[in-house]
Amino acid sequence: MASVWLVFVLWIYISAMIKVIQASCVKIHTPAPLVLAGSPVSVSCSIEDDCSLTKGKDFRVAWKIDNDFAPSNLSYQKSNRTYSVIIPSLPDAGATIACAVCVKENCQIVNGVTVKVGYPPSVPKNLGCYLNLTSLQLLCQWDPGQEMASHPTNFTLRIFRTESNRVIPDPYVIPPRAHSCSIQRESYHLFSEVEINVTAVNVFGNATSETLKLIPMETAIFDPPKIKRVEADVLGCLNYTWSLAKSQDWLKMSLSVELRLKTVNNTLDKKLVLATRKQKSKINVCGLLHGTDYSTIMRVKYSPLRNWSEWSDPEIATTLMKAPTGSLETWLKVNDQNAELYWKPSENFSANGRNLLYTVESREPKKALCFTQENHCIFNLPKKVKTVYLIAANAAGRSDHTVVVYRIKGQGSVSKFSVHPQSETSLLIEWERLKSPHVTGYVLEWRSLSETPAAPLSFTLMDKTNNSTIVTGLTPYMPYNMSIYPKYDDWIGRPLTFTAYSSEKAPSVAPMLNVTKISHSYVKLKWNEIPLGQRNGIIQGYTVFVWDERNDIKVLMTSANETSVVVRDLQPFTTYNALMTVHTMGGSLNGSLRSFTTGNIEGIDMVLFVIPACIGSSLLLIIVVFACFGKNERVKMCLWPIIPDPANSSIKRWTNTDPLQGMPPFKEDKDTVLVYLSHFSLLDLSENEPFKSDYVKENQWSHDIDSHDESHSSFQTGVRYDSEHDRDSVPYATVVFGGPYQNHSSGLPAYVRSESTQPLLGAEDPGSPPPYENVSPSGSVSKVQRFTTYPQNSTESEENEELWEEFPMLKSLEIRDTDHM
Repeated sequence: MASVWLVFVLWIYISAMIKVIQASCVKIHTPAPLVLAGSPVSVSCSIEDDCSLTKGKDFRVAWKIDNDFAPSNLSYQKSNRTYSVIIPSLPDAGATIACAVCVKENCQIVNGVTVKVGYPPSVPKNLGCYLNLTSLQLLCQWDPGQEMASHPTNFTLRIFRTESNRVIPDPYVIPPRAHSCSIQRESYHLFSEVEINVTAVNVFGNATSETLKLIPMETAIFDPPKIKRVEADVLGCLNYTWSLAKSQDWLKMSLSVELRLKTVNNTLDKKLVLATRKQKSKINVCGLLHGTDYSTIMRVKYSPLRNWSEWSDPEIATTLMKAPTGSLETWLKVNDQNAELYWKPSENFSANGRNLLYTVESREPKKALCFTQENHCIFNLPKKVKTVYLIAANAAGRSDHTVVVYRIKGQGSVSKFSVHPQSETSLLIEWERLKSPHVTGYVLEWRSLSETPAAPLSFTLMDKTNNSTIVTGLTPYMPYNMSIYPKYDDWIGRPLTFTAYSSEKAPSVAPMLNVTKISHSYVKLKWNEIPLGQRNGIIQGYTVFVWDERNDIKVLMTSANETSVVVRDLQPFTTYNALMTVHTMGGSLNGSLRSFTTGNIEGIDMVLFVIPACIGSSLLLIIVVFACFGKNERVKMCLWPIIPDPANSSIKRWTNTDPLQGMPPFKEDKDTVLVYLSHFSLLDLSENEPFKSDYVKENQWSHDIDSHDESHSSFQTGVRYDSEHDRDSVPYATVVFGGPYQNHSSGLPAYVRSESTQPLLGAEDPGSPPPYENVSPSGSVSKVQRFTTYPQNSTESEENEELWEEFPMLKSLEIRDTDHM
């Protein structure tokens, strides 16, 4: 096995050596391995005479640019064994050009060369220079543009004076990759104009920047100056003494100076630009507030067209004080005798000093009610005092008093308002003006609800023509309690109070859900309110999501005032997940996930379910029973219709005066008529089984009811007797009414048979016809084919009397016309 691998390796090595020897007989040449972008490229390939690749073969030479063959029209044969190709242009990244010897369709690359493409240097841009007064060197820098990584670009800086047009003999050669240069002091004069340019050079060419003209001193950047001393010798004025930095103190020229004064509490800002000032000269600034601390900074420059130096360190000084001037805006709130007085500076008020002390006093009686350095005061207002006076004082004196008039509380309030955020720190408040002629103005007060301790009250006063105001200086995402009071001639109206935010976002935290009560079918979830400082807006409501393992989701939405919710219609012994989302106008936030498992149905729950069900069923049963007894006759006729028993029946005359028991009233509104028999049949039994009830069969009836004469009305009495066979028989009768018998849904059969074996007429009623005697089996019955209706006159009655005597049972069915009775 090892010998096989050895032979394989030797074969590969020998094949590679053969290819190297063959390729060594082909030489490739190009005039320039690096060419300018867009320039044509010429490459030649020379084949030796004894080259084994071509000796004795019909071959041709092809060229490949990277992986693609070059068009044949670009190549040509330069001499007997030399072949060339001219490529018009190469890609920006360059290309590899290879020479291939082709025998028929088989081409073998024998040599190649890599040609790179380059560009001339970019023109340097943004050339700028400035003078460093510490080292007195002129520092210049520029933007080189795009550079080639393989062929670096060198830069050369030249400087010459404009008045003599003389170039500095030795230009500054900058190292590769450097884009700045320092020009030494001997190459220029501080106050003489010079010209500077930069030239970029690489193998493909050079490029020169635009010429920069400048006076070195005008490009100088000064170090921050220093404020040496500040004096306050005149009311409202400050005097400053200053100088340049120590390293630049030797300069004696005039400079432009800028001062910026700012009160310590940043309420006022004053900027002063002075045209020219020499250092160590005094600068006097007036028109300042009295007794006010000012922080001052300054900076300098030489030329108006150049940049300023950096700002100096701040220096704090205080102007001279004098007594406060102007009045204060006040807002007095009285609850019983407890008074709260708030004030703030008006537009014409000036403190004129620091550490103001405020005094609240009454004149009748002469009494000081409050001393404070704050902007509010709480005191006990005497009953007879209706006016108090507010005075501000400093070390230089006291201000004029501000009159504060006490107004009682009265009726009237603002009914409609709206709040519109203007920015993250301001709100626009609008309201509807009251139409009362006694309204003199409005007061809007507000206080932050999230600060601890409680934030001081702020307020603004407006006249009666105003119906809106903008409140500024609010903290974003913090709640403010605001109230609007109408002011009348002698009283203060009731406030309209609301909570507002200058801007809202989603709450910082979400409430934690707690399970307070749980059963097999419901759960009660409770949560705590979000602290005011973390709400970040007005809570619009809560959404509770509850779902089980099958992802059956219940969504319950609650108002902002609710802190609990009951989820009903849950499945027993099932695990549920609950999630709460809290909403504001600025966004929503999801809380943490809470899981719980419902319980099994308990015994008491089962009892509470079964007992009401049983009570309900019992009540329903009682109602049905009472209904049945209350409608006994009707229910009885519906459920158990009365069927005459032939054994206990007698046939008699029926008239319209007899009650029709068991007969429901006719629906039609008709006169009372006689009820006639519509069909009559006699049943005779076999002489072998004369009295067996099971002998009665359907084929023993003589004829169907439909076989009688249709000329007779269904309300007439018809009798048919089967006389085809004369045999002993016991007659039975079937009576069928032409009208309805019962009004139940199930239809009665066409024939109703009696199964009784007792005599049909056995009643002892004296008013009934005589009892019927059974016919002897040996006897015979005369054949009567048909009976007509009862005769209407006496003549016919007498003629048929003998006919009826032969049928005593039929005679008992005689029905007489009640109109003749």
